[in-house]
Amino acid sequence: MIVSRLDLANVRNIKSQRLELDAGVNLLIGPNGAGKTAVLEAIHLLFRGRAFRGRADTVVRRGEDELGIQAVCRHETLGTLRIAHQRKRGRGATRQDGRPTRQSELAALLPLQPLQPDLAELVFGGPGLRRQWLDWGTFHVKPTHLARLRSYLLALRHRNALLRSGELSTLDGWTEQLVDHGAAVAAARCGYFERALDAVRRCLARLLPEVAVECSLNPGWPGEDLAEALAQQRRRDVKSGTTNSGPHRADVVLQVAGDAAAAVLSRGQGKALASALRLGQAELLLADGKPSLFLIDDVGAELDSAHSERFYAHLDGMGCQIVAASAQSEVAEILTAKRRGLLFHVKQGRIDATEPLHARRERERNVHRSAP
Repeated sequence: MIVSRLDLANVRNIKSQRLELDAGVNLLIGPNGAGKTAVLEAIHLLFRGRAFRGRADTVVRRGEDELGIQAVCRHETLGTLRIAHQRKRGRGATRQDGRPTRQSELAALLPLQPLQPDLAELVFGGPGLRRQWLDWGTFHVKPTHLARLRSYLLALRHRNALLRSGELSTLDGWTEQLVDHGAAVAAARCGYFERALDAVRRCLARLLPEVAVECSLNPGWPGEDLAEALAQQRRRDVKSGTTNSGPHRADVVLQVAGDAAAAVLSRGQGKALASALRLGQAELLLADGKPSLFLIDDVGAELDSAHSERFYAHLDGMGCQIVAASAQSEVAEILTAKRRGLLFHVKQGRIDATEPLHARRERERNVHRSAP
């Protein structure tokens, strides 16, 4: 699905703005604090229901009580869709073609790939971030995964509450539910991971060819059977007051020569690895007929020129829609070497001017030719 128009009202420092977006590259250039990231965050809030950072209410422009985000989209089979999100402080409502809709339904329509400055945390951060990456991809391949995961987490909360209270009379019943939902969650994750791994490896070969990264999936418990693992750890669970094994403990294990990648890689290499995980995920979805929309917020930071060029060249070849923000105009030369698109000049919460990227490229060539 392509987002072709975006209307913003009271989003961060943007009071009112309409953007006609290109199906290719949309590059927002301007100084820090100009409002570039606010455009990306609006798209994220519309389709994911949450902000990049902090609570969704923090996206509302200071001094205002309400924000509005509207998008006109072109879907491959559903045609033109109009999606809107209104948020007053404390409450938000999203509609598709005037009808209330669930956030998960919008997320399923358009896979978003946010690439933010903290992207490397996917490698250096805790396993929860890698589980999010895993579950997001699994959901887009198998939409029923979300309901199963929610059921598992509900059973987990009940089981942990019993363990903390010491009231164990119904523990076996909740354990059975935990095993039932947990096995389904783990199976869906495993099926997705095996498919995604080939695409991730191809991306790694291009983005980080100097390092041999090993990727594997830890389901969250020792051995093959979850019921058996929980039975063996029952005494430990009762003593600690929590469930120590299950899909909530799963992790995507990243290693280099047997050591944790986080302990071996530089920050830039970690960002290249995290980029490969995101791009590989998008490649798999693209093969399934679900192109992603990339939201890129100064992702070139911490990447040296070689890694940066490899990243943007690989992304360019995928042909997905891109909305990118950067304080450096030089990014345009790398990101838009071949693709069509639009350049947006952002200043103090306003889009002052737009121009086709090919016009900028031609102007820069002429300047280069006329230089002594």
